[in-house]
Amino acid sequence: MAKQKLLKLEAIRGLASIYVVIYHLFLIGVFITPYSVINNFFRFGQEAVILFFVLSGFVIKYSQEKTSDKSFKTYFEKRFLRIYIPLILVFIANFLLFSWQENYWQSINWGNLVGNIFMFQDVDGLKPNVLVSPFLGNSPLWSLSYEWWFYMIFFILFKLNNKVSTKLVYVLGILSAISYIFYPNFINRILMYLVIWWGGLEIADLYLKQEQISIYNLRAYLLVLLVLTLILGLNVYLNSIESISQFVQNIGLHPVLEFRHFLFAIIAIVLAIMWHKLNWRLFNYTILPFHRLAPISYCLYISHWFLVIKATYLNDLISNTFLRVFIYLIVCLFFSYLVEKVVYTKVRNWFISYRRTLSV
Repeated sequence: MAKQKLLKLEAIRGLASIYVVIYHLFLIGVFITPYSVINNFFRFGQEAVILFFVLSGFVIKYSQEKTSDKSFKTYFEKRFLRIYIPLILVFIANFLLFSWQENYWQSINWGNLVGNIFMFQDVDGLKPNVLVSPFLGNSPLWSLSYEWWFYMIFFILFKLNNKVSTKLVYVLGILSAISYIFYPNFINRILMYLVIWWGGLEIADLYLKQEQISIYNLRAYLLVLLVLTLILGLNVYLNSIESISQFVQNIGLHPVLEFRHFLFAIIAIVLAIMWHKLNWRLFNYTILPFHRLAPISYCLYISHWFLVIKATYLNDLISNTFLRVFIYLIVCLFFSYLVEKVVYTKVRNWFISYRRTLSV
Protein backbone atom coordinates (compact mmCIF):
# COMPACT_ATOMS: atom_id res chain seq x y z
CA MET A 1 0.00 0.00 0.00
CA ALA A 2 2.77 2.43 0.96
CA LYS A 3 4.64 1.57 -2.23
CA GLN A 4 1.51 2.29 -4.24
CA LYS A 5 1.09 5.67 -2.56
CA LEU A 6 4.71 6.58 -3.33
CA LEU A 7 4.22 5.70 -6.99
CA LYS A 8 3.36 9.34 -7.63
CA LEU A 9 6.84 10.35 -6.48
CA GLU A 10 8.36 7.76 -8.80
CA ALA A 11 6.29 9.10 -11.68
CA ILE A 12 7.43 12.68 -11.04
CA ARG A 13 11.04 11.49 -10.84
CA GLY A 14 10.71 9.65 -14.14
CA LEU A 15 9.10 12.66 -15.81
CA ALA A 16 11.75 15.03 -14.47
CA SER A 17 14.57 12.86 -15.85
CA ILE A 18 13.20 12.68 -19.40
CA TYR A 19 12.25 16.35 -19.23
CA VAL A 20 15.91 17.26 -18.59
CA VAL A 21 16.92 15.29 -21.68
CA ILE A 22 14.34 17.10 -23.84
CA TYR A 23 15.36 20.43 -22.28
CA HIS A 24 18.96 19.89 -23.35
CA LEU A 25 17.83 18.94 -26.87
CA PHE A 26 15.93 22.24 -27.07
CA LEU A 27 18.91 24.04 -25.55
CA ILE A 28 21.28 22.95 -28.32
CA GLY A 29 18.66 23.62 -31.01
CA VAL A 30 17.83 20.05 -32.03
CA PHE A 31 14.19 20.38 -31.05
CA ILE A 32 12.76 23.76 -32.01
CA THR A 33 9.12 24.03 -33.06
CA PRO A 34 7.18 26.88 -34.74
CA TYR A 35 5.18 27.16 -31.53
CA SER A 36 6.70 29.42 -28.88
CA VAL A 37 4.46 27.90 -26.18
CA ILE A 38 6.06 24.48 -26.71
CA ASN A 39 9.57 25.91 -26.98
CA ASN A 40 9.14 27.87 -23.75
CA PHE A 41 7.64 24.88 -21.96
CA PHE A 42 10.93 23.01 -22.32
CA ARG A 43 13.14 25.78 -20.94
CA PHE A 44 13.00 24.72 -17.29
CA GLY A 45 15.60 21.98 -16.96
CA GLN A 46 17.09 23.67 -13.91
CA GLU A 47 13.68 23.55 -12.23
CA ALA A 48 13.47 19.80 -12.88
CA VAL A 49 16.66 19.41 -10.85
CA ILE A 50 15.06 21.37 -8.00
CA LEU A 51 12.23 18.82 -8.10
CA PHE A 52 14.86 16.09 -7.79
CA PHE A 53 16.15 17.78 -4.64
CA VAL A 54 12.73 17.87 -2.99
CA LEU A 55 11.95 14.28 -3.99
CA SER A 56 15.34 13.17 -2.70
CA GLY A 57 14.74 14.78 0.68
CA PHE A 58 11.43 12.92 0.97
CA VAL A 59 12.91 9.54 -0.01
CA ILE A 60 15.94 9.78 2.30
CA LYS A 61 13.83 10.75 5.31
CA TYR A 62 11.23 8.06 4.52
CA SER A 63 13.77 5.26 3.99
CA GLN A 64 15.84 6.18 7.06
CA GLU A 65 12.77 6.18 9.28
CA LYS A 66 11.59 2.85 7.89
CA THR A 67 14.90 0.99 8.12
CA SER A 68 15.73 -0.98 11.26
CA ASP A 69 19.49 -0.44 10.93
CA LYS A 70 20.07 3.28 11.40
CA SER A 71 23.85 3.09 11.78
CA PHE A 72 26.07 5.43 9.79
CA LYS A 73 27.92 2.47 8.28
CA THR A 74 24.78 1.06 6.69
CA TYR A 75 23.49 4.51 5.71
CA PHE A 76 26.80 5.46 4.09
CA GLU A 77 27.13 2.15 2.25
CA LYS A 78 23.63 2.46 0.77
CA ARG A 79 24.20 6.03 -0.40
CA PHE A 80 27.74 5.30 -1.63
CA LEU A 81 26.75 2.25 -3.69
CA ARG A 82 23.69 3.99 -5.10
CA ILE A 83 25.60 7.06 -6.23
CA TYR A 84 29.03 5.75 -7.15
CA ILE A 85 28.43 2.46 -8.98
CA PRO A 86 26.48 4.14 -11.83
CA LEU A 87 28.72 7.23 -11.64
CA ILE A 88 31.99 5.32 -12.14
CA LEU A 89 30.48 3.43 -15.06
CA VAL A 90 29.35 6.76 -16.54
CA PHE A 91 32.87 8.19 -16.13
CA ILE A 92 34.32 5.21 -18.02
CA ALA A 93 31.66 5.21 -20.76
CA ASN A 94 31.99 8.98 -21.24
CA PHE A 95 35.77 8.72 -21.60
CA LEU A 96 35.60 5.80 -24.04
CA LEU A 97 32.86 7.36 -26.20
CA PHE A 98 34.60 10.72 -26.49
CA SER A 99 37.90 8.98 -27.29
CA TRP A 100 36.20 6.91 -29.99
CA GLN A 101 34.42 9.91 -31.51
CA GLU A 102 37.58 12.03 -31.60
CA ASN A 103 39.84 9.14 -32.70
CA TYR A 104 42.32 9.74 -29.89
CA TRP A 105 42.48 9.05 -26.17
CA GLN A 106 41.02 11.92 -24.24
CA SER A 107 43.39 13.65 -21.86
CA ILE A 108 42.26 13.40 -18.25
CA ASN A 109 42.57 16.28 -15.83
CA TRP A 110 43.28 14.19 -12.74
CA GLY A 111 42.64 17.07 -10.36
CA ASN A 112 39.24 17.55 -11.96
CA LEU A 113 38.48 13.83 -11.74
CA VAL A 114 39.44 13.70 -8.06
CA GLY A 115 37.30 16.77 -7.39
CA ASN A 116 34.34 15.02 -9.01
CA ILE A 117 34.93 11.80 -7.11
CA PHE A 118 34.92 13.73 -3.83
CA MET A 119 31.83 15.66 -4.95
CA PHE A 120 33.06 19.23 -5.27
CA GLN A 121 31.87 19.86 -8.85
CA ASP A 122 29.59 22.58 -10.15
CA VAL A 123 29.09 24.47 -13.42
CA ASP A 124 31.72 27.21 -13.40
CA GLY A 125 30.18 29.07 -16.33
CA LEU A 126 26.98 29.72 -14.39
CA LYS A 127 28.15 30.33 -10.81
CA PRO A 128 31.14 32.09 -9.25
CA ASN A 129 33.97 30.53 -7.23
CA VAL A 130 33.34 26.97 -8.41
CA LEU A 131 35.97 24.49 -7.17
CA VAL A 132 35.93 22.05 -10.10
CA SER A 133 33.79 21.68 -13.22
CA PRO A 134 31.91 18.44 -14.05
CA PHE A 135 34.15 15.67 -15.39
CA LEU A 136 34.56 15.76 -19.19
CA GLY A 137 32.04 18.59 -19.38
CA ASN A 138 29.12 16.39 -18.29
CA SER A 139 27.19 19.34 -16.89
CA PRO A 140 24.29 17.41 -15.24
CA LEU A 141 26.82 16.08 -12.73
CA TRP A 142 26.71 19.46 -10.96
CA SER A 143 23.72 18.43 -8.85
CA LEU A 144 25.38 15.26 -7.54
CA SER A 145 27.73 17.23 -5.32
CA TYR A 146 24.74 18.91 -3.69
CA GLU A 147 22.93 15.60 -3.24
CA TRP A 148 25.93 13.90 -1.69
CA TRP A 149 26.57 16.60 0.87
CA PHE A 150 22.85 16.77 1.67
CA TYR A 151 23.04 13.06 2.50
CA MET A 152 26.02 13.52 4.77
CA ILE A 153 24.61 16.57 6.56
CA PHE A 154 21.26 14.84 7.00
CA PHE A 155 22.74 11.92 8.89
CA ILE A 156 24.45 14.25 11.35
CA LEU A 157 21.24 16.18 11.90
CA PHE A 158 19.14 13.01 12.00
CA LYS A 159 20.72 12.20 15.36
CA LEU A 160 19.40 15.46 16.79
CA ASN A 161 15.90 16.31 17.88
CA ASN A 162 13.78 16.92 14.76
CA LYS A 163 12.80 20.47 15.75
CA VAL A 164 16.38 21.35 16.68
CA SER A 165 17.80 20.02 13.40
CA THR A 166 15.13 21.83 11.37
CA LYS A 167 15.78 25.16 13.11
CA LEU A 168 19.51 24.67 12.57
CA VAL A 169 18.97 24.08 8.84
CA TYR A 170 16.81 27.20 8.63
CA VAL A 171 19.27 29.43 10.50
CA LEU A 172 22.29 28.15 8.54
CA GLY A 173 20.35 28.57 5.29
CA ILE A 174 19.46 32.20 6.00
CA LEU A 175 22.99 33.06 7.20
CA SER A 176 24.44 31.35 4.11
CA ALA A 177 22.13 33.33 1.81
CA ILE A 178 23.25 36.57 3.44
CA SER A 179 26.93 35.62 3.15
CA TYR A 180 26.28 34.57 -0.45
CA ILE A 181 25.70 38.20 -1.33
CA PHE A 182 29.24 39.10 -0.27
CA TYR A 183 31.18 35.94 -1.14
CA PRO A 184 29.37 33.13 -2.98
CA ASN A 185 31.16 29.82 -2.56
CA PHE A 186 30.72 26.07 -2.38
CA ILE A 187 29.88 25.90 1.33
CA ASN A 188 27.20 28.59 1.50
CA ARG A 189 25.66 27.27 -1.73
CA ILE A 190 25.31 23.80 -0.21
CA LEU A 191 23.80 25.14 3.02
CA MET A 192 21.39 27.38 1.10
CA TYR A 193 20.15 24.63 -1.18
CA LEU A 194 19.90 22.25 1.76
CA VAL A 195 16.77 24.20 2.73
CA ILE A 196 15.12 23.25 -0.58
CA TRP A 197 16.07 19.61 -0.06
CA TRP A 198 14.79 19.81 3.51
CA GLY A 199 11.32 20.58 2.16
CA GLY A 200 11.04 16.98 0.97
CA LEU A 201 12.05 15.86 4.44
CA GLU A 202 9.39 18.07 6.05
CA ILE A 203 6.72 16.62 3.76
CA ALA A 204 7.92 13.07 4.50
CA ASP A 205 7.71 13.81 8.23
CA LEU A 206 4.06 14.84 7.88
CA TYR A 207 3.37 11.80 5.73
CA LEU A 208 4.95 9.37 8.21
CA LYS A 209 3.04 10.93 11.10
CA GLN A 210 -0.15 10.73 9.02
CA GLU A 211 -0.65 14.45 9.44
CA GLN A 212 -2.20 16.64 6.80
CA ILE A 213 0.18 17.86 4.12
CA SER A 214 -0.96 21.46 3.89
CA ILE A 215 0.37 24.97 3.51
CA TYR A 216 -0.54 25.58 7.14
CA ASN A 217 1.51 22.64 8.42
CA LEU A 218 4.41 23.71 6.20
CA ARG A 219 4.04 27.41 6.98
CA ALA A 220 7.34 27.72 8.86
CA TYR A 221 9.26 26.00 6.06
CA LEU A 222 7.60 28.08 3.34
CA LEU A 223 8.28 31.27 5.29
CA VAL A 224 12.00 30.43 5.53
CA LEU A 225 12.04 29.58 1.83
CA LEU A 226 10.42 32.94 1.11
CA VAL A 227 13.03 34.76 3.23
CA LEU A 228 15.82 33.02 1.31
CA THR A 229 14.16 33.93 -1.99
CA LEU A 230 13.89 37.59 -0.96
CA ILE A 231 17.56 37.66 0.10
CA LEU A 232 18.58 36.20 -3.25
CA GLY A 233 16.25 38.67 -4.96
CA LEU A 234 18.10 41.46 -3.17
CA ASN A 235 21.34 39.96 -4.49
CA VAL A 236 19.94 40.21 -8.03
CA TYR A 237 19.17 43.91 -7.47
CA LEU A 238 22.60 44.60 -5.93
CA ASN A 239 24.22 43.14 -9.03
CA SER A 240 22.61 45.92 -11.08
CA ILE A 241 19.97 43.71 -12.66
CA GLU A 242 17.10 46.16 -12.34
CA SER A 243 15.05 45.80 -15.52
CA ILE A 244 12.99 42.88 -16.80
CA SER A 245 15.10 42.67 -19.95
CA GLN A 246 18.31 42.38 -17.90
CA PHE A 247 16.65 39.74 -15.73
CA VAL A 248 15.63 37.68 -18.77
CA GLN A 249 19.09 38.00 -20.34
CA ASN A 250 20.67 36.62 -17.17
CA ILE A 251 17.97 34.04 -16.38
CA GLY A 252 20.44 31.14 -16.45
CA LEU A 253 23.36 32.89 -14.75
CA HIS A 254 24.37 33.98 -11.27
CA PRO A 255 22.75 35.70 -9.41
CA VAL A 256 19.42 35.30 -11.20
CA LEU A 257 19.85 31.52 -11.41
CA GLU A 258 19.85 31.01 -7.64
CA PHE A 259 16.86 33.33 -7.17
CA ARG A 260 15.04 31.42 -9.90
CA HIS A 261 15.71 28.08 -8.15
CA PHE A 262 14.29 29.20 -4.82
CA LEU A 263 11.29 30.95 -6.33
CA PHE A 264 10.45 27.79 -8.24
CA ALA A 265 10.80 25.67 -5.08
CA ILE A 266 8.07 27.75 -3.43
CA ILE A 267 5.81 27.58 -6.48
CA ALA A 268 6.33 23.83 -6.95
CA ILE A 269 5.60 22.91 -3.34
CA VAL A 270 2.53 25.14 -3.12
CA LEU A 271 1.17 23.77 -6.42
CA ALA A 272 1.85 20.20 -5.28
CA ILE A 273 -0.10 20.82 -2.08
CA MET A 274 -2.99 22.30 -4.07
CA TRP A 275 -2.96 19.33 -6.44
CA HIS A 276 -2.90 17.02 -3.43
CA LYS A 277 -6.01 18.81 -2.13
CA LEU A 278 -7.68 18.10 -5.47
CA ASN A 279 -6.87 14.41 -4.97
CA TRP A 280 -4.29 14.52 -7.80
CA ARG A 281 -6.99 14.94 -10.42
CA LEU A 282 -5.85 13.80 -13.92
CA PHE A 283 -2.47 12.71 -12.51
CA ASN A 284 -3.01 9.10 -13.58
CA TYR A 285 -3.59 10.18 -17.18
CA THR A 286 -0.71 12.64 -17.47
CA ILE A 287 2.26 11.94 -15.21
CA LEU A 288 1.74 8.47 -13.73
CA PRO A 289 2.94 6.55 -16.85
CA PHE A 290 6.40 8.07 -16.36
CA HIS A 291 6.91 5.93 -13.25
CA ARG A 292 8.31 3.30 -15.61
CA LEU A 293 11.36 5.51 -16.15
CA ALA A 294 12.00 5.97 -12.43
CA PRO A 295 14.17 2.85 -11.95
CA ILE A 296 16.64 4.13 -14.57
CA SER A 297 16.13 7.88 -14.02
CA TYR A 298 19.42 8.44 -12.17
CA CYS A 299 21.62 6.94 -14.88
CA LEU A 300 19.50 8.53 -17.59
CA TYR A 301 20.12 11.90 -15.97
CA ILE A 302 23.91 11.52 -15.59
CA SER A 303 24.56 9.78 -18.93
CA HIS A 304 22.34 11.56 -21.47
CA TRP A 305 24.73 14.50 -21.87
CA PHE A 306 27.39 12.43 -23.63
CA LEU A 307 25.18 9.61 -24.99
CA VAL A 308 22.57 11.90 -26.57
CA ILE A 309 23.46 15.59 -26.47
CA LYS A 310 27.19 15.31 -27.30
CA ALA A 311 27.04 12.08 -29.29
CA THR A 312 28.36 12.38 -32.87
CA TYR A 313 29.22 8.81 -33.90
CA LEU A 314 26.17 8.55 -36.19
CA ASN A 315 26.54 11.97 -37.81
CA ASP A 316 28.16 10.61 -40.99
CA LEU A 317 25.83 7.61 -41.22
CA ILE A 318 22.41 9.17 -40.61
CA SER A 319 21.59 12.59 -42.06
CA ASN A 320 18.11 12.82 -40.54
CA THR A 321 18.56 14.65 -37.24
CA PHE A 322 15.45 13.32 -35.55
CA LEU A 323 16.17 9.72 -36.46
CA ARG A 324 19.76 10.12 -35.27
CA VAL A 325 18.69 11.62 -31.95
CA PHE A 326 16.05 8.91 -31.55
CA ILE A 327 18.72 6.21 -31.89
CA TYR A 328 21.00 8.05 -29.47
CA LEU A 329 18.12 8.15 -26.98
CA ILE A 330 17.42 4.42 -27.38
CA VAL A 331 21.11 3.70 -26.74
CA CYS A 332 21.01 5.92 -23.64
CA LEU A 333 17.90 4.17 -22.32
CA PHE A 334 19.48 0.76 -22.89
CA PHE A 335 22.72 1.85 -21.23
CA SER A 336 20.78 3.24 -18.25
CA TYR A 337 18.83 0.00 -17.91
CA LEU A 338 22.02 -2.05 -18.11
CA VAL A 339 23.75 0.06 -15.48
CA GLU A 340 20.84 0.45 -13.05
CA LYS A 341 18.98 -2.86 -13.33
CA VAL A 342 21.84 -5.25 -14.12
CA VAL A 343 25.26 -4.02 -13.01
CA TYR A 344 24.23 -1.92 -10.02
CA THR A 345 21.80 -4.59 -8.77
CA LYS A 346 24.38 -7.38 -9.05
CA VAL A 347 27.18 -5.39 -7.40
CA ARG A 348 24.89 -4.23 -4.58
CA ASN A 349 23.61 -7.77 -3.97
CA TRP A 350 27.14 -9.15 -4.04
CA PHE A 351 28.25 -6.53 -1.53
CA ILE A 352 25.33 -7.29 0.80
CA SER A 353 25.99 -11.04 0.70
CA TYR A 354 29.70 -10.44 1.24
CA ARG A 355 28.97 -8.32 4.29
CA ARG A 356 26.75 -11.06 5.69
CA THR A 357 29.47 -13.66 5.32
CA LEU A 358 31.88 -11.42 7.21
CA SER A 359 29.42 -10.89 10.04
CA VAL A 360 28.75 -14.63 10.50
